[in-house]
Amino acid sequence: PTAKLRSILSTQGKCIMVPGCHDALGCKLIEEAGFECAYFSGFALSATKLAMPDIGVATYSEMIESARACVDAVSIPIIGDGDTGYGGLMNVRR
Repeated sequence: PTAKLRSILSTQGKCIMVPGCHDALGCKLIEEAGFECAYFSGFALSATKLAMPDIGVATYSEMIESARACVDAVSIPIIGDGDTGYGGLMNVRR
């Protein structure tokens, strides 16, 4: 997937549409719609899984679990939003 993503991103003069996803089903739909890659969004995960804004409340394990499900579901590259921190005040409070 890394070589494929590098190839996609190296195309000169081409605008690349990269739709966002938060789960495996979304990734499957993106792939079936013909997109070359997808973007795993921390905001989308926080909004759909936790019903909260993306303010650092999703845990590392929640992010990894959802991202892994996305990657395992498709053959296209997934660009991951690595998020920040984990264990900050908002995360600890949750």
